[in-house]
Amino acid sequence: MKLYFIACPYSDPDSNVVEMRFQACTQYAAELALKGIATYSQITMTHPINQYLASQGQKMAWSAIDMEFLKRCDGLIVLTLAGWEKSGGVAAEIQFFKDKGLPVWTDSEFAEQMLNS
Repeated sequence: MKLYFIACPYSDPDSNVVEMRFQACTQYAAELALKGIATYSQITMTHPINQYLASQGQKMAWSAIDMEFLKRCDGLIVLTLAGWEKSGGVAAEIQFFKDKGLPVWTDSEFAEQMLNS
């Protein structure tokens, strides 16, 4: 079974935007799971941990851990929420997959090419 990394913008000065992005990414990952598609939803995993750490006065840098997940995935799905084109994290994830010659889709492209075929 192939494993897909879900890229999604996350950080924003407005905590409501961050929460909306978490909810949208988690919902998308759940929808794919119901279709039998294996994904790693970074935001779904890290957001609750970030909240816990913030309550303890701590902050986490995720890039080294995320890289381990990126290396194990077979393709990238970009969830095109508002701001995705400006996200440095999403851009780096896209570049990583392109450099490895692995497929990169937007969520709508993935639906069109992989779910409707």
